[in-house]
Amino acid sequence: MMRIITLSLGILCGVTHAWMHASEPELQSALSDDNTVIVAFVNPSDKKTEHLETEWALVVPEARSPFVSIDCAANLSVCASHGVASTSVVKLFKEGKVKATYNGPRRASAILAWADRVQRPIVSELSATVLEDFKKTDETVFIAYLNAGDEAPKAAFTEVAGKYHEEFTFGVITDASTLVEEGVAAPLVKCYKPLDGDTHEFGGPSDVAALEKFVKDASRPVIGELLPHNHQRFLDRGWSMVYVFAATEAKRTEIRKALHSMARGYYKSLTMVIVDPLEFPELLPKLGLDPESLPTGAVHQLSKDRIYPYPKGRGWTSSELQSWGMDVWQGRIKPWTPPGVTTTYDDLGGRIKATQKVSMRNIPGVKIRVGGRDEL
Repeated sequence: MMRIITLSLGILCGVTHAWMHASEPELQSALSDDNTVIVAFVNPSDKKTEHLETEWALVVPEARSPFVSIDCAANLSVCASHGVASTSVVKLFKEGKVKATYNGPRRASAILAWADRVQRPIVSELSATVLEDFKKTDETVFIAYLNAGDEAPKAAFTEVAGKYHEEFTFGVITDASTLVEEGVAAPLVKCYKPLDGDTHEFGGPSDVAALEKFVKDASRPVIGELLPHNHQRFLDRGWSMVYVFAATEAKRTEIRKALHSMARGYYKSLTMVIVDPLEFPELLPKLGLDPESLPTGAVHQLSKDRIYPYPKGRGWTSSELQSWGMDVWQGRIKPWTPPGVTTTYDDLGGRIKATQKVSMRNIPGVKIRVGGRDEL
């Protein structure tokens, strides 16, 4: 096996908190092979690299393809030659060419799911024997149940899958006996979310626009992970945003589990997201939050553009957050006022209502690059 792979697998030998970077020749040797190789372009002095390190150590033992890292501070020209201008960036190479760039969270399970996902067909043709396993093959799976002659629904499903195949997994099954066993009246699209234990259905999938809307709506987790490419998608719901910032993946996971039951209860009327502050450093102060005091969070009432920072020192349990949220909802807490701004609020209280589309450009301090984004 290539030495480059040995370097990556060095983490298995007890090096759980130290990068095992490839040299330039080793990287080039790996990429010259016909196999799939996932490469992390990192800078040891960068905070994102530091936070990725622990998750990368968890990824390598479970990976089905070689995972390799290279120090861009020591190999600037090498990273630049692969289109890497900033770190941390993870790219999947096939036969020496970039096939996909990772845009998800710095979370081991998400990285592994992505690496498997982008190597599948855009739409997998399924049989009865693999259907149950396929439902659990990713964090979000869409399966189209179609009759053999359903050409229009299949074409629409394939078109939408082409837009979102790097985020979600898509499959189609046309076996008549399986449709009967599943109790499905084709054509029908189902969304499976194993982590949340949720299933959503959509009939009449021949309408591309309606199907795409279903994909965006149904894929939203009980507690989402805020990323540059999905921020606008969450805002477009129009419901109040609940932002929770935590410094590490371990802490974000802990809070996500603690708040899951509460978030499920408010799934339709709130949009709750967990946030890596390294992804949105300018958003914290614009929500009236102290970047040095994590975990922290705020509610952004989109209908009136009002912000309610969560009190410092308050715990992150469902009961504490729900109690505070009730005070906000009933008008017992005034919205945050930015420094230098004088205002009064004479209409506090009452149900927080939905509003029309809200653009990220309307949130001060949020600078997002969606197209062409290649940062982890």
